[in-house]
Amino acid sequence: MTQLDTDPETLAPRLSDLDEPERDRLFAKVQERMPAVWDACRLNFEDESVVVLPSVTLDRAVPGAGSLAQAFEERFLFLLLLLRQPRLRMIYVTSMPIKPSIVEYYLALLPGVIPSHAMARLTLVSVDDSSPRPLSEKLLSRPRLLAKITAMIANRQRCHLIPYNTTSLERDIALTLGIPMYGADPRLADLGSKTGCRRLFAEEGVPHPLGVEDFAQLRRGDRRDHGHAGGAAEH
Repeated sequence: MTQLDTDPETLAPRLSDLDEPERDRLFAKVQERMPAVWDACRLNFEDESVVVLPSVTLDRAVPGAGSLAQAFEERFLFLLLLLRQPRLRMIYVTSMPIKPSIVEYYLALLPGVIPSHAMARLTLVSVDDSSPRPLSEKLLSRPRLLAKITAMIANRQRCHLIPYNTTSLERDIALTLGIPMYGADPRLADLGSKTGCRRLFAEEGVPHPLGVEDFAQLRRGDRRDHGHAGGAAEH
């Protein structure tokens, strides 16, 4: 695995040497750089860049999940419009190569920008893996490709990761690249669920609608109960 680098002057341990609490601590430190990176956006720095990682976790039991994942990954192509910034460079990662005609279509939408000039600042990276595994998982299993992407980043102080959603996988990629992530800390994911929100509101005394928590678990329990009842009735 490539080496983590949260400080340009200091090399951090390899990702494989860190347990979960250490990764969370290091991620929090890297995220402290996000405000400065954000403030530098649109200031036309020559070494500004973004890494787009449209990784989505899908149910592997779904038929055609691999092609469906690619479709989700290409939904993020609207971010190519960021290339209207004349010096911004973008690294866009996908499971499989994107058809050139699709990329050309989006670049043609850029106002006041010659598409070929935008294309020169765009690097498309494919892991060449159509399996239903999340893109982030595929990328983490390819340390050489991660090292190649790291080398493409001109200045990690003016670069950030744009994920589709934020899980521990995207956190690990941000750590490996040594750049902050434009997204919530994965440890807060439960607060983004309906049950998590209701519990948070209740703890803080915030009024909220009547409802039921852990509804998905209740439904699974009901299905198991009905299954046992049906089996008993058959006997």
